[in-house]
Amino acid sequence: MPRPRFEKLTAEKQERILEAAAREFAAQGFDGASMNRILAQAEISKGAAYYYFDDKADLFITAVSYYSQIMMGDLSLELETLTATTFWPTLAEQYRQQFLQALDRPWMFGLFKAAGSLTNGLIYDERLASFSVEMQTMLRDLLSTGQSLGLIRTDLAHDFLYALVLSVDEAHDRWLLPQWPKMDAGDVETAVARIIDLLQRLLTPTG
Repeated sequence: MPRPRFEKLTAEKQERILEAAAREFAAQGFDGASMNRILAQAEISKGAAYYYFDDKADLFITAVSYYSQIMMGDLSLELETLTATTFWPTLAEQYRQQFLQALDRPWMFGLFKAAGSLTNGLIYDERLASFSVEMQTMLRDLLSTGQSLGLIRTDLAHDFLYALVLSVDEAHDRWLLPQWPKMDAGDVETAVARIIDLLQRLLTPTG
């Protein structure tokens, strides 16, 4: 976790450092990211950087944690209030909020993808694990709620459904990622409609 000196920086300077890091990690992934490029963009010296973070991994985890908290802060899902009428529109709104966040901060989308593709022990950091568990729990509960409302098929094992949704979501995000630099609010609506249509086609009970 960041060292106490980082916490003492102004919010503006913290944001500048984490945004520079997020942009680099989003573009290059964790392994390909350069601390020198991050520091140059953040306008801090290499010596000063190690007053704030232990190493590149510490900076990466801090950036992912920071932006995941921003995203989760904008997502609210009260499953007990969902009905057959509001289920799909509510899910669409969840996607809309995520996409709009990524539209405002395009590096955030790529940063999360970099975190999701990690193959080393970094993924087990407590902060990243907590975010991952929270998102997994939300999706699993959403699927269960949809099944109870008769909107999601029950002929497949729950774990298989969960894996299918993740795969579709990942494929859609991977296709969208190169489009972000030229997207606008209208394109976001198109993306929301597309992913919801894909999920409905996949999950709606047959027969």
